[in-house]
Amino acid sequence: MEKRLITAVTLSIIVIVMFQFLFPAPKKTVVVKPEERAIVKEVDVKSFVPAPSIPTENEKESVVTTDRSIVTFSDIGGAVKKLELKQHKKNNSTEPLVLVEEKDPSRYIFSIKDSLGVLPLEFSKYSISTKPDQVIYTLNLKDLQIVKQYTLHNSNYTIELQLFIKNISAQPKELTYQIISGSGVVEPNIADKRLIEVTAKVDGKTVNFKRPKNNIITNPGIVSWVALKTRYFSLIMKPFGQTKQQFHNFAAGEDLVAGIEMDRITIPANSFIEHKYLLYAGPSAASELKKIGMEFEETINYGFFGWIAKALLFMLGLCHSIVKSWGLSIIILSVLLNILLFPLTLKSFQSMQKMHELHPQMEKLKVQFKDNPQKLNKEVMELYKKYKINPLGGCLPLLLQMPIFIALYQALTKSIDLRGASFLWIKDLSMPDAVAIPATLPLIGNHINILPLAMVVLMIFQQKVSTKVMGSAVTEEQKQQQKMMLVIMPIMFGFIFYSMPSGMVLYWVVNTLLTIVEQSAVLKKT
Repeated sequence: MEKRLITAVTLSIIVIVMFQFLFPAPKKTVVVKPEERAIVKEVDVKSFVPAPSIPTENEKESVVTTDRSIVTFSDIGGAVKKLELKQHKKNNSTEPLVLVEEKDPSRYIFSIKDSLGVLPLEFSKYSISTKPDQVIYTLNLKDLQIVKQYTLHNSNYTIELQLFIKNISAQPKELTYQIISGSGVVEPNIADKRLIEVTAKVDGKTVNFKRPKNNIITNPGIVSWVALKTRYFSLIMKPFGQTKQQFHNFAAGEDLVAGIEMDRITIPANSFIEHKYLLYAGPSAASELKKIGMEFEETINYGFFGWIAKALLFMLGLCHSIVKSWGLSIIILSVLLNILLFPLTLKSFQSMQKMHELHPQMEKLKVQFKDNPQKLNKEVMELYKKYKINPLGGCLPLLLQMPIFIALYQALTKSIDLRGASFLWIKDLSMPDAVAIPATLPLIGNHINILPLAMVVLMIFQQKVSTKVMGSAVTEEQKQQQKMMLVIMPIMFGFIFYSMPSGMVLYWVVNTLLTIVEQSAVLKKT
């Protein structure tokens, strides 16, 4: 039974880890009216030469700063090439965190491209004008005038775009275009690059991330939003207009690019159409996303046991509001969960004890009915019934605990609250607790993670106590298996947990320590 229990835990942990690798003073807001379109000097489209993919030295940037963001606009394409978050910092730095930094104008945020490839929209140089809280870019072609009117907010992480396309000819014009919603995301941690993904809500259904096989994925339909997400941050765009599809693809260097293609539009002569877009560029925090009121909180996905993860995060936040320490909050949460699950744990201990106490009688039955398997099964079930033993009693409580562990893993590894949070010697609970050492060791380097090593030691001690709890009614073969598990299991778990976020390892260390205490108490009582 012990072997099955340990195997169940090991397989569950391995599945979790592999899943992660495979899938893995406010300013006033200005309301823009159509009649406020900027009037700028026209550009002769006949002499137009498309710009190269990388902007030339005559590119002009405009930097706009709000209370939360630093946004760098480019006159090439009249779009956003860089986004920085002032309230979040780079790792081990006081500088603002760079969320987006793109070099190719065709992939700038809000860059628009003619789907037919006729109009040079993404590489053209736009004229700029400004108003309070607004940046306005204008491009005049032979028959069309393109006006991009951006409104930035201090109260949240959003940027609004009002796109005006005016037909200045005497004939109706048709146009279909794509707009870039996300690209150039910066993820400084190499291990977290596998977590970058694109999700969308199309025709009322959430579309999960798929890696493009032919370098592009399209999801036709009405797009409610499309999100390009890193581990902690998101670029979420909502279109206000009739869409054709959502798409994403990999650019050079495996960088994900996401966007929206709009339905074909017909613009009457001497008239214009207006499309509006809202971009959220900030932390993947439900509290911030709910402020927007556009269902953006649906972009946060904690997996199959998401509702459990949200409940655990609520408990963690409640603890933090009291103790003001995320590390201490994790410890308190571990204690509370252990108390909550103790009846199941105790039942598991008791079931394992009874099973081992009946071992001699089970062996006798095997010898007595070795030629009659049906009779043997019947006698075994009678024995279980007589001593009121549930053969699944040792495994079932553990299996019931696994959803909590999986949900907690998802919650702690994606919670931005732990990013940069320190505790004791741990500088960042979202990262391994790397401690510098004076020498450089093979495979380890010049840093060592203390928590996983402490966990290995505690697990060895836990296994020793566990063998005593289950009694001495075991065969020699089982004793040898126990000795092997005493060495193999802690090493395996240490290897799995060594590079995990220290907040998750802290939880497991506390949980292991509490299990040792509980097993010792059961052993003493027995």
